Amino acid sequence: MTASTTVPATTPAAAPTAFDWANLAAYKTDGRFVDGLPPDERTFFSPYDGQGIHRLIVDVLQSAQSSIVLNMYGYDDDEADAAIRSKAAQPNVYVQMSLDRSQAGGVHEAELLKAWNADAFGTSIAVGTSSRHAISHLKVLIVDGVYTITGSTNWSMSGEQQQDNQLSISRNAAFAAQCRAVLDRNHAFMLAQMRGQAQAVEAAAKIAAAHPAPAAPPPAS
Repeated sequence: MTASTTVPATTPAAAPTAFDWANLAAYKTDGRFVDGLPPDERTFFSPYDGQGIHRLIVDVLQSAQSSIVLNMYGYDDDEADAAIRSKAAQPNVYVQMSLDRSQAGGVHEAELLKAWNADAFGTSIAVGTSSRHAISHLKVLIVDGVYTITGSTNWSMSGEQQQDNQLSISRNAAFAAQCRAVLDRNHAFMLAQMRGQAQAVEAAAKIAAAHPAPAAPPPAS
């Protein structure tokens, strides 16, 4: 008699919420953008557009069909985190997060990360520094290789709704690919840091030595 293998049942993935680029003005407080902007990029400003900025981040995350890739400095938004975790629970969605080590150690940030299953299929989470051992200050989200959110806005209620910040969204796939290459390199280095791979850290040090950062300008007299 041939032994049979039982395949555990899986819960069907919830259909992603469609994201309507043509409806972006709904996230602006005054309901419109200035004339003459490029067709594939729009910008919002906190605190004026604060309510819309938060909704935009969550809605774009909930629209993800295949991938969410982000590098974030301040990661403190419960609703955005819940949206990402719900996507990470779906086996057809790849989730990659790179978080700054100094910020991820905060009380609330640490609580959010405790709820994650970093070993889940299709999920990769790294916490670390820049390749030159400074803070990882990027705030970039790429969804499905199409939508890219950038700007000075940290993912927190204060960053999104109280501080003076800017957030831009693009639907240019070439721009998304350019950003993805940077985020992937950062992520690989953070993973190496977490594994304690001295060879990778030494390689980054050699690159930094060969391409030193520009010297700081002298103080104004």
